[in-house]
Amino acid sequence: MAEPVSPAERALRADLERGPFQSGVDRGKWRLLLVEWPHVQIAVSASADCGPTEYVLRFECSNYPQSAPTARLWDPERGAPLAPDWWPTGTKRAPLAFNPEWKEGTCLYLPCDRISFVGHEAWRTQHPEMIWSATSEITLYLRIVHELLNSSDYTGPRSA
Repeated sequence: MAEPVSPAERALRADLERGPFQSGVDRGKWRLLLVEWPHVQIAVSASADCGPTEYVLRFECSNYPQSAPTARLWDPERGAPLAPDWWPTGTKRAPLAFNPEWKEGTCLYLPCDRISFVGHEAWRTQHPEMIWSATSEITLYLRIVHELLNSSDYTGPRSA
């Protein structure tokens, strides 16, 4: 007998089937790898000029969408967090967002991340376009990461 699907899982799965997420898939920006509730693995494309063509995010989505998801860089082959040497880096914004020392690599340093937002109330006025709300979709997070990984700021993995 199948376990009942929670409202949070149902909401996330609906967002994964909607236009904004599917448009990103169609444009090669990201792709869904796995849903093992409350975790979701999504690969986000990166500039091929700098290293890997994609990075995998492992989201924790409990209480979605009322609570923002949190995500960490993930190595799906090992089924473990991505080694710090392979984290993306850059010249300005990328090394801040992709900082393996921030919260011991458990999340990205982004205003839309549930864990990172704690203690950063000023982000509401500094980065209002990146703040999660109960009407946000996972594509908010994905768009921010995709933009960073495809910007001139991104220089590849730390090990490069």
